[in-house]
Amino acid sequence: MLQIEIISSKEEDDLVYQVNYFLSKIDECLINDIKYSSFISNGEITYTCLIVYIIR
Repeated sequence: MLQIEIISSKEEDDLVYQVNYFLSKIDECLINDIKYSSFISNGEITYTCLIVYIIR
């Protein structure tokens, strides 16, 4: 079964920290895909990461 985790932050360094923390909690062979994006809303940049992983 596939699951997703969406992590977002206003600070890029904070996003990296949160993503690394999440990835440290699961087995790397269970990761199916990771997508990073950033977007501007109301003049503020938001950084987002979508992690698709497998649950056994």
